[in-house]
Amino acid sequence: MSTRDAGALDGVGALDGVGILGLGVALPPRVRDNSFWAGVIGPRDEAQRRGDVLAVERSAKGHKTEVPKEIAEAMAATGDDLFRGARERRVIDDDVLVSDLEVEAGRAAMADARVTADEIDLVLVHSLISDVLIPSNAPAVQDKLGLTRAAAWSLDVGCASTQAQLVTAAALVKTGAFRRVLIVQSHAGTRSVDPKTVASVNFGDAAAAAVVGEVPAGFGILGQWQRTDGSLRDGIVLAPIVDGVAERSWWKTPVVPQLASFDADVGKTAGLRAGEFCREASFGALERAGMRLEDVDLYLGNQSLGWFVDACRRSLGLPVEKTFHTFAEVANIGDAAILFNLLAAREAGRVRHGSRLLLYSPAAGFTRSAIVMRWWAPGSEHLEKDGAA
Repeated sequence: MSTRDAGALDGVGALDGVGILGLGVALPPRVRDNSFWAGVIGPRDEAQRRGDVLAVERSAKGHKTEVPKEIAEAMAATGDDLFRGARERRVIDDDVLVSDLEVEAGRAAMADARVTADEIDLVLVHSLISDVLIPSNAPAVQDKLGLTRAAAWSLDVGCASTQAQLVTAAALVKTGAFRRVLIVQSHAGTRSVDPKTVASVNFGDAAAAAVVGEVPAGFGILGQWQRTDGSLRDGIVLAPIVDGVAERSWWKTPVVPQLASFDADVGKTAGLRAGEFCREASFGALERAGMRLEDVDLYLGNQSLGWFVDACRRSLGLPVEKTFHTFAEVANIGDAAILFNLLAAREAGRVRHGSRLLLYSPAAGFTRSAIVMRWWAPGSEHLEKDGAA
Protein backbone atom coordinates (compact mmCIF):
# COMPACT_ATOMS: atom_id res chain seq x y z
CA MET A 1 0.00 0.00 0.00
CA SER A 2 1.37 3.39 -0.97
CA THR A 3 1.95 6.29 1.42
CA ARG A 4 -0.96 8.09 -0.23
CA ASP A 5 -3.26 5.11 0.28
CA ALA A 6 -2.17 4.73 3.92
CA GLY A 7 -3.06 8.33 4.60
CA ALA A 8 -6.47 7.76 3.07
CA LEU A 9 -7.38 5.46 5.94
CA ASP A 10 -8.12 8.63 7.90
CA GLY A 11 -10.63 10.00 5.42
CA VAL A 12 -14.14 9.52 4.08
CA GLY A 13 -14.80 5.93 3.01
CA ALA A 14 -11.42 4.70 4.21
CA LEU A 15 -12.89 1.57 5.80
CA ASP A 16 -15.96 1.37 3.58
CA GLY A 17 -16.64 -2.22 2.60
CA VAL A 18 -15.60 -3.77 5.92
CA GLY A 19 -18.20 -4.38 8.61
CA ILE A 20 -19.78 -6.79 11.04
CA LEU A 21 -20.78 -10.22 9.70
CA GLY A 22 -22.16 -11.67 12.93
CA LEU A 23 -22.82 -10.85 16.58
CA GLY A 24 -22.82 -12.85 19.80
CA VAL A 25 -23.27 -12.15 23.51
CA ALA A 26 -23.04 -14.07 26.77
CA LEU A 27 -24.50 -13.33 30.19
CA PRO A 28 -23.81 -15.17 33.45
CA PRO A 29 -26.97 -16.96 34.64
CA ARG A 30 -26.98 -15.42 38.13
CA VAL A 31 -29.24 -12.35 38.46
CA ARG A 32 -28.69 -9.68 41.13
CA ASP A 33 -31.64 -7.34 41.53
CA ASN A 34 -31.91 -4.23 43.68
CA SER A 35 -33.12 -6.16 46.71
CA PHE A 36 -29.53 -7.42 47.16
CA TRP A 37 -28.61 -4.05 48.73
CA ALA A 38 -31.61 -3.77 51.05
CA GLY A 39 -30.30 -3.11 54.54
CA VAL A 40 -26.72 -3.01 53.24
CA ILE A 41 -26.53 0.44 51.66
CA GLY A 42 -28.67 3.40 52.69
CA PRO A 43 -29.77 6.37 50.60
CA ARG A 44 -27.03 8.41 48.95
CA ASP A 45 -25.58 10.98 51.32
CA GLU A 46 -23.18 13.84 50.66
CA ALA A 47 -20.14 11.90 51.88
CA GLN A 48 -20.88 9.16 49.36
CA ARG A 49 -21.28 11.71 46.58
CA ARG A 50 -17.86 13.16 47.41
CA GLY A 51 -16.10 9.83 47.47
CA ASP A 52 -17.80 8.28 44.42
CA VAL A 53 -15.81 9.26 41.32
CA LEU A 54 -18.95 8.63 39.24
CA ALA A 55 -20.99 11.15 41.27
CA VAL A 56 -20.18 14.32 39.35
CA GLU A 57 -22.58 16.58 41.23
CA ARG A 58 -20.12 16.99 44.15
CA SER A 59 -16.37 17.56 44.15
CA ALA A 60 -14.11 15.38 46.28
CA LYS A 61 -14.04 18.20 48.83
CA GLY A 62 -17.82 18.42 48.97
CA HIS A 63 -18.34 21.50 46.83
CA LYS A 64 -21.43 21.50 44.65
CA THR A 65 -20.35 21.44 41.02
CA GLU A 66 -21.89 23.22 38.06
CA VAL A 67 -23.41 20.35 36.13
CA PRO A 68 -23.97 20.92 32.38
CA LYS A 69 -27.61 21.23 31.39
CA GLU A 70 -27.77 17.99 29.43
CA ILE A 71 -26.38 15.98 32.38
CA ALA A 72 -28.61 17.70 34.93
CA GLU A 73 -31.69 16.99 32.81
CA ALA A 74 -30.68 13.36 32.25
CA MET A 75 -30.07 12.91 35.98
CA ALA A 76 -33.47 14.39 36.78
CA ALA A 77 -35.11 12.01 34.31
CA THR A 78 -33.59 8.94 36.02
CA GLY A 79 -34.43 10.13 39.54
CA ASP A 80 -32.22 10.53 42.56
CA ASP A 81 -32.61 7.11 44.10
CA LEU A 82 -29.64 4.84 44.72
CA PHE A 83 -30.05 2.81 41.52
CA ARG A 84 -30.67 5.55 38.95
CA GLY A 85 -32.72 3.30 36.67
CA ALA A 86 -30.94 -0.04 37.15
CA ARG A 87 -33.22 -2.95 38.10
CA GLU A 88 -31.08 -6.02 37.46
CA ARG A 89 -27.55 -7.00 36.55
CA ARG A 90 -25.83 -10.34 35.85
CA VAL A 91 -23.05 -11.58 38.13
CA ILE A 92 -20.30 -14.03 37.22
CA ASP A 93 -19.69 -16.76 39.82
CA ASP A 94 -16.35 -16.76 41.63
CA ASP A 95 -15.26 -20.11 40.17
CA VAL A 96 -16.00 -19.18 36.53
CA LEU A 97 -13.23 -18.02 34.20
CA VAL A 98 -13.94 -14.83 32.30
CA SER A 99 -12.47 -16.46 29.19
CA ASP A 100 -15.30 -19.02 29.28
CA LEU A 101 -17.84 -16.19 29.04
CA GLU A 102 -15.83 -14.69 26.17
CA VAL A 103 -15.75 -18.03 24.37
CA GLU A 104 -19.53 -18.34 24.66
CA ALA A 105 -19.97 -14.91 23.05
CA GLY A 106 -17.37 -15.67 20.37
CA ARG A 107 -18.99 -18.98 19.46
CA ALA A 108 -22.37 -17.26 19.13
CA ALA A 109 -20.89 -14.54 16.88
CA MET A 110 -19.28 -17.13 14.61
CA ALA A 111 -22.57 -19.03 14.36
CA ASP A 112 -24.41 -15.80 13.54
CA ALA A 113 -21.85 -15.01 10.82
CA ARG A 114 -21.95 -18.62 9.58
CA VAL A 115 -18.18 -18.96 9.65
CA THR A 116 -16.09 -21.86 10.87
CA ALA A 117 -13.05 -21.80 13.12
CA ASP A 118 -10.77 -22.25 10.08
CA GLU A 119 -12.13 -19.04 8.55
CA ILE A 120 -11.01 -16.82 11.45
CA ASP A 121 -7.41 -15.68 11.09
CA LEU A 122 -7.19 -13.11 13.92
CA VAL A 123 -8.87 -12.69 17.29
CA LEU A 124 -8.73 -9.43 19.29
CA VAL A 125 -9.73 -9.58 22.95
CA HIS A 126 -10.21 -7.15 25.81
CA SER A 127 -11.06 -8.47 29.26
CA LEU A 128 -12.07 -6.76 32.46
CA ILE A 129 -10.95 -8.69 34.47
CA SER A 130 -8.74 -11.27 32.70
CA ASP A 131 -8.13 -14.79 34.03
CA VAL A 132 -4.49 -13.97 34.79
CA LEU A 133 -2.34 -10.86 34.49
CA ILE A 134 -0.17 -12.32 31.71
CA PRO A 135 -0.93 -13.68 29.18
CA SER A 136 -4.16 -11.91 28.29
CA ASN A 137 -7.31 -13.91 27.64
CA ALA A 138 -6.71 -13.79 23.87
CA PRO A 139 -4.72 -17.07 23.74
CA ALA A 140 -7.33 -18.78 25.93
CA VAL A 141 -10.16 -17.68 23.62
CA GLN A 142 -8.18 -18.77 20.55
CA ASP A 143 -7.51 -22.21 22.04
CA LYS A 144 -10.98 -22.87 23.47
CA LEU A 145 -12.66 -21.90 20.18
CA GLY A 146 -10.26 -24.05 18.17
CA LEU A 147 -9.05 -21.14 16.07
CA THR A 148 -5.93 -22.99 14.97
CA ARG A 149 -5.31 -20.70 11.98
CA ALA A 150 -5.67 -17.48 13.99
CA ALA A 151 -3.29 -15.14 15.77
CA ALA A 152 -4.57 -13.90 19.14
CA TRP A 153 -3.89 -10.39 20.36
CA SER A 154 -4.99 -8.29 23.31
CA LEU A 155 -6.33 -4.85 22.40
CA ASP A 156 -7.30 -2.80 25.43
CA VAL A 157 -8.77 0.71 25.33
CA GLY A 158 -11.01 0.25 28.35
CA CYS A 159 -14.67 0.94 27.62
CA ALA A 160 -13.76 2.09 24.09
CA SER A 161 -12.17 -1.25 23.19
CA THR A 162 -15.04 -2.20 20.87
CA GLN A 163 -14.41 0.79 18.61
CA ALA A 164 -10.64 0.30 18.74
CA GLN A 165 -11.04 -3.36 17.81
CA LEU A 166 -13.48 -2.55 15.00
CA VAL A 167 -11.19 0.08 13.49
CA THR A 168 -8.09 -2.12 13.84
CA ALA A 169 -9.81 -5.19 12.42
CA ALA A 170 -11.31 -3.22 9.53
CA ALA A 171 -7.98 -1.60 8.64
CA LEU A 172 -6.25 -4.99 8.66
CA VAL A 173 -8.96 -6.52 6.48
CA LYS A 174 -8.86 -3.52 4.15
CA THR A 175 -5.11 -3.90 3.61
CA GLY A 176 -5.41 -7.64 3.02
CA ALA A 177 -3.36 -8.62 6.06
CA PHE A 178 -6.28 -10.64 7.45
CA ARG A 179 -9.61 -11.78 6.03
CA ARG A 180 -11.94 -12.38 8.98
CA VAL A 181 -11.36 -11.11 12.51
CA LEU A 182 -13.17 -12.13 15.68
CA ILE A 183 -13.36 -9.28 18.20
CA VAL A 184 -14.30 -10.02 21.82
CA GLN A 185 -14.95 -7.81 24.84
CA SER A 186 -15.83 -8.82 28.39
CA HIS A 187 -16.71 -6.92 31.54
CA ALA A 188 -16.54 -8.76 34.84
CA GLY A 189 -17.30 -5.47 36.55
CA THR A 190 -18.67 -7.03 39.72
CA ARG A 191 -15.17 -8.34 40.43
CA SER A 192 -13.82 -4.78 40.39
CA VAL A 193 -16.02 -3.31 43.14
CA ASP A 194 -16.87 -4.07 46.74
CA PRO A 195 -20.54 -5.20 46.63
CA LYS A 196 -21.21 -3.24 49.82
CA THR A 197 -20.28 0.11 48.27
CA VAL A 198 -22.54 2.57 46.45
CA ALA A 199 -20.61 2.18 43.19
CA SER A 200 -21.43 -1.53 43.04
CA VAL A 201 -25.10 -0.94 42.15
CA ASN A 202 -24.04 0.22 38.68
CA PHE A 203 -22.03 -2.85 37.67
CA GLY A 204 -22.97 -6.03 35.86
CA ASP A 205 -21.09 -8.71 33.92
CA ALA A 206 -21.29 -9.68 30.25
CA ALA A 207 -19.28 -10.59 27.17
CA ALA A 208 -19.86 -9.67 23.53
CA ALA A 209 -18.25 -10.53 20.22
CA ALA A 210 -18.44 -9.86 16.50
CA VAL A 211 -16.97 -11.27 13.31
CA VAL A 212 -15.51 -8.53 11.11
CA GLY A 213 -14.95 -8.98 7.38
CA GLU A 214 -15.72 -7.68 3.93
CA VAL A 215 -19.21 -6.36 3.12
CA PRO A 216 -20.45 -4.64 -0.05
CA ALA A 217 -19.25 -1.15 -0.88
CA GLY A 218 -21.28 1.55 0.86
CA PHE A 219 -21.72 -0.57 3.98
CA GLY A 220 -19.63 -1.20 7.08
CA ILE A 221 -17.51 1.46 8.75
CA LEU A 222 -18.02 4.80 7.04
CA GLY A 223 -16.21 7.06 9.50
CA GLN A 224 -14.33 6.97 12.80
CA TRP A 225 -12.81 9.44 15.26
CA GLN A 226 -10.48 8.68 18.19
CA ARG A 227 -8.65 10.88 20.69
CA THR A 228 -6.90 10.34 24.03
CA ASP A 229 -6.12 12.88 26.76
CA GLY A 230 -3.61 11.11 29.00
CA SER A 231 -3.62 13.98 31.49
CA LEU A 232 -6.95 12.58 32.76
CA ARG A 233 -5.62 9.03 33.26
CA ASP A 234 -5.65 9.16 37.09
CA GLY A 235 -9.38 9.84 37.27
CA ILE A 236 -10.59 6.22 37.03
CA VAL A 237 -8.25 3.31 37.66
CA LEU A 238 -8.16 -0.28 38.83
CA ALA A 239 -5.89 -0.42 41.86
CA PRO A 240 -5.68 -2.10 45.28
CA ILE A 241 -7.42 -0.19 48.07
CA VAL A 242 -5.21 -0.10 51.16
CA ASP A 243 -6.61 1.63 54.25
CA GLY A 244 -9.19 3.34 52.07
CA VAL A 245 -6.63 4.75 49.62
CA ALA A 246 -5.81 3.58 46.08
CA GLU A 247 -2.30 2.11 46.01
CA ARG A 248 -0.19 2.93 42.94
CA SER A 249 2.40 0.22 43.59
CA TRP A 250 -0.07 -2.61 43.02
CA TRP A 251 2.71 -5.20 42.80
CA LYS A 252 3.57 -4.61 46.47
CA THR A 253 0.24 -5.79 47.87
CA PRO A 254 -1.83 -8.96 47.52
CA VAL A 255 -5.06 -6.95 47.75
CA VAL A 256 -7.39 -7.44 44.76
CA PRO A 257 -7.59 -4.33 42.52
CA GLN A 258 -10.88 -2.44 42.55
CA LEU A 259 -12.43 0.49 40.74
CA ALA A 260 -10.73 3.49 42.30
CA SER A 261 -9.19 6.86 41.60
CA PHE A 262 -5.83 8.46 42.23
CA ASP A 263 -7.52 11.85 41.81
CA ALA A 264 -11.31 11.80 42.21
CA ASP A 265 -11.77 15.34 40.97
CA VAL A 266 -10.00 14.48 37.70
CA GLY A 267 -12.47 11.64 37.22
CA LYS A 268 -15.41 13.87 38.10
CA THR A 269 -14.17 16.54 35.70
CA ALA A 270 -14.05 14.00 32.88
CA GLY A 271 -17.61 12.99 33.78
CA LEU A 272 -18.79 16.60 33.68
CA ARG A 273 -17.34 16.88 30.17
CA ALA A 274 -19.33 13.84 28.98
CA GLY A 275 -21.48 15.86 26.58
CA GLU A 276 -18.54 17.82 25.21
CA PHE A 277 -16.53 14.65 24.56
CA CYS A 278 -19.51 12.91 22.94
CA ARG A 279 -20.13 15.82 20.57
CA GLU A 280 -16.46 16.08 19.66
CA ALA A 281 -16.09 12.40 18.78
CA SER A 282 -19.50 11.88 17.22
CA PHE A 283 -19.42 14.91 14.94
CA GLY A 284 -15.82 14.07 14.04
CA ALA A 285 -16.84 10.59 12.92
CA LEU A 286 -19.90 11.92 11.07
CA GLU A 287 -17.77 14.44 9.19
CA ARG A 288 -15.37 11.71 8.10
CA ALA A 289 -18.33 9.64 6.96
CA GLY A 290 -19.70 12.56 4.95
CA MET A 291 -22.91 12.45 6.99
CA ARG A 292 -25.02 14.74 9.15
CA LEU A 293 -26.57 13.99 12.52
CA GLU A 294 -30.04 13.76 10.99
CA ASP A 295 -28.78 10.87 8.82
CA VAL A 296 -28.26 8.72 11.94
CA ASP A 297 -30.92 6.05 12.47
CA LEU A 298 -29.74 4.84 15.88
CA TYR A 299 -27.23 5.87 18.56
CA LEU A 300 -25.63 3.13 20.68
CA GLY A 301 -23.17 4.01 23.42
CA ASN A 302 -21.49 3.29 26.67
CA GLN A 303 -23.98 3.01 29.55
CA SER A 304 -21.70 3.51 32.54
CA LEU A 305 -24.48 5.25 34.51
CA GLY A 306 -28.24 5.37 34.21
CA TRP A 307 -28.17 8.93 32.89
CA PHE A 308 -25.21 8.63 30.53
CA VAL A 309 -26.87 7.63 27.25
CA ASP A 310 -29.61 10.22 27.73
CA ALA A 311 -27.06 12.94 28.53
CA CYS A 312 -25.16 12.15 25.32
CA ARG A 313 -28.41 12.13 23.35
CA ARG A 314 -29.38 15.54 24.74
CA SER A 315 -25.91 16.90 24.06
CA LEU A 316 -26.02 15.76 20.44
CA GLY A 317 -29.61 16.91 19.91
CA LEU A 318 -30.93 13.46 18.95
CA PRO A 319 -34.58 12.55 19.55
CA VAL A 320 -35.10 9.88 22.19
CA GLU A 321 -36.45 7.39 19.63
CA LYS A 322 -33.00 7.33 18.00
CA THR A 323 -31.29 5.85 21.07
CA PHE A 324 -31.20 2.37 22.52
CA HIS A 325 -29.75 1.01 25.77
CA THR A 326 -30.26 -1.80 28.29
CA PHE A 327 -29.09 -0.21 31.53
CA ALA A 328 -32.22 -1.25 33.43
CA GLU A 329 -31.72 -4.91 32.48
CA VAL A 330 -27.92 -5.34 32.77
CA ALA A 331 -26.54 -2.04 34.20
CA ASN A 332 -22.97 -1.03 33.29
CA ILE A 333 -21.37 -3.80 31.24
CA GLY A 334 -18.40 -1.74 30.11
CA ASP A 335 -17.08 -2.20 26.60
CA ALA A 336 -19.44 -5.15 26.04
CA ALA A 337 -22.36 -2.68 25.91
CA ILE A 338 -21.94 -1.57 22.28
CA LEU A 339 -22.24 -5.03 20.70
CA PHE A 340 -24.68 -6.25 23.37
CA ASN A 341 -27.04 -3.39 22.58
CA LEU A 342 -26.45 -3.70 18.84
CA LEU A 343 -27.63 -7.32 18.95
CA ALA A 344 -30.56 -6.47 21.23
CA ALA A 345 -31.57 -3.62 18.92
CA ARG A 346 -31.34 -5.90 15.89
CA GLU A 347 -33.54 -8.48 17.60
CA ALA A 348 -36.03 -5.73 18.48
CA GLY A 349 -36.20 -4.62 14.84
CA ARG A 350 -34.41 -1.34 15.56
CA VAL A 351 -31.41 -2.24 13.37
CA ARG A 352 -32.17 -3.30 9.81
CA HIS A 353 -30.36 -3.64 6.53
CA GLY A 354 -29.01 -0.20 5.65
CA SER A 355 -29.43 1.31 9.14
CA ARG A 356 -26.92 4.08 9.82
CA LEU A 357 -25.48 3.69 13.31
CA LEU A 358 -23.49 6.01 15.56
CA LEU A 359 -21.42 4.17 18.18
CA TYR A 360 -19.78 6.22 20.97
CA SER A 361 -17.83 5.43 24.12
CA PRO A 362 -15.48 7.23 26.48
CA ALA A 363 -12.87 5.19 28.33
CA ALA A 364 -10.56 5.48 31.30
CA GLY A 365 -7.22 6.74 30.15
CA PHE A 366 -8.91 9.07 28.91
CA THR A 367 -10.07 8.12 25.39
CA ARG A 368 -13.22 9.10 23.52
CA SER A 369 -14.13 7.12 20.44
CA ALA A 370 -16.89 7.16 17.81
CA ILE A 371 -17.72 5.09 14.74
CA VAL A 372 -20.33 5.63 12.04
CA MET A 373 -21.47 2.40 10.42
CA ARG A 374 -24.02 1.36 7.81
CA TRP A 375 -25.46 -2.03 8.69
CA TRP A 376 -25.19 -4.89 6.22
CA ALA A 377 -27.63 -7.76 6.75
CA PRO A 378 -26.22 -10.96 5.20
CA GLY A 379 -28.62 -12.37 2.65
CA SER A 380 -29.80 -8.92 1.60
CA GLU A 381 -28.23 -9.02 -1.86
CA HIS A 382 -31.70 -9.01 -3.43
CA LEU A 383 -32.44 -5.68 -1.76
CA GLU A 384 -29.36 -4.19 -3.38
CA LYS A 385 -30.36 -5.52 -6.81
CA ASP A 386 -33.88 -4.18 -6.43
CA GLY A 387 -32.62 -0.81 -5.23
CA ALA A 388 -34.60 -1.11 -2.02
CA ALA A 389 -31.74 -0.61 0.45
